Amino acid sequence: MKSLIKIFAASAAALLAFACQPKVLPVEISVQLFSDNEVLAQNGVTVSLADAAGTATFEAVTDAAGIAKFTVNPGSYTATATFKNVENGKRVVYNGSNTAILVAAGPAEAPFKLELQKIESQQLIIKELYSGGCMKNDNSSAYQNDKYIIVYNNSEFEADASDLVIGIVNPYNANSSNRYYSGDNLVYANENWIPAGGGIYCFKNPLTIPAYSQIVIAVFGAIDHTATVSASVNLANAEYYWMANTDIPGYTMAKYVAADVIPASHYMSGYQINMGTAWVLSNTSPALFIGKMDAASLKALCTNTDAFDETAGTGNINWAAKFPKANVVGAIEVFGAATLDASHYRFPSDINTGYAKLTNQKGYSLYRNVDKEATEALPENAGKLVYNYALGTQDVDGSTDPSGIDAEASIAAGAHIVYLQTNDSSKDFHQRKLASLKK
Repeated sequence: MKSLIKIFAASAAALLAFACQPKVLPVEISVQLFSDNEVLAQNGVTVSLADAAGTATFEAVTDAAGIAKFTVNPGSYTATATFKNVENGKRVVYNGSNTAILVAAGPAEAPFKLELQKIESQQLIIKELYSGGCMKNDNSSAYQNDKYIIVYNNSEFEADASDLVIGIVNPYNANSSNRYYSGDNLVYANENWIPAGGGIYCFKNPLTIPAYSQIVIAVFGAIDHTATVSASVNLANAEYYWMANTDIPGYTMAKYVAADVIPASHYMSGYQINMGTAWVLSNTSPALFIGKMDAASLKALCTNTDAFDETAGTGNINWAAKFPKANVVGAIEVFGAATLDASHYRFPSDINTGYAKLTNQKGYSLYRNVDKEATEALPENAGKLVYNYALGTQDVDGSTDPSGIDAEASIAAGAHIVYLQTNDSSKDFHQRKLASLKK
């Protein structure tokens, strides 16, 4: 009996202690949109609020003052928002996030600020990046000399791509040690440059890309890779371009090769920035950008070693050219699927936010999502758009094109595709099960 009494007493004490604990009461907060540090009074924008643990997401719509209201428990949250508009005849996207929303107990005195970056649509964009390779026929190892990049004219006007340049940002892998961080911040986040490493490629001859058209750029082997690895891609096409090593003496690796069908006029040129025998486009997690720069300026940027950045260390193995942010026209940040927790952003938020996840060695590519609204609005697309897109890796790695439009099938049917541009790689790209050149 004494034992039972003790048990009842202990239980009662525990219940009393629990009852006496202060209750966690929900708090009403608001988030207000800003752009260029001024209130963005935009009605009807959906704002998402996610808790730090990733267990809950809330959504609310802004009122005429650009304010969205939530009722949440105290804690740490991230607010995000994206919306599209047409201003002065140009498509514009507003996109941004605030990762430092700390909700305390009690009423919030003022709205939390959500700064959105205004992104005007660019003509030239990165449509697809294939860099992870595939497995050899006997599955003994990966084959990764078949990398390619597709640049697309995302507009109804012809685009001059003569001054287009292609580069990568240090470090080459997202999960590598990154000396460009001070605490949680990139040291060049508020500067006017990004650290371009490896080398920067350019075109030798004038180049125009017709409306809603593309160019394919073979990185190392402009050959038919399927002749030796069936899961690979055929890059032996007279219309393709090749990032040649012919003008870069330091790039001596044997994987640089071009088929006879590639005309010499399609050999790209470039400059080596730091030591290496090949351009280092990561197999797992590259940070790739395209920019515009005239030949004289590019030569000065890439050959004036006195102006190179040495944050990553002294000596030419660590050099980076300070590529001006103002000259960047597009970027994709990639994290390796196997190393997400160890990865760090290399692009500052005013160039790109978010990352595209890549599972390499499976023949997957990173393909840009379709801007559904803009594509469906083109009158010439009536009856030509193909839906029920099924080439995303949502069943494997949780990635697909949310528009549901099969871009490549629609192009084959004569449609013009407008691709999404938010400057957020997580929103702009998905992982495709099959590189588009394999259809």
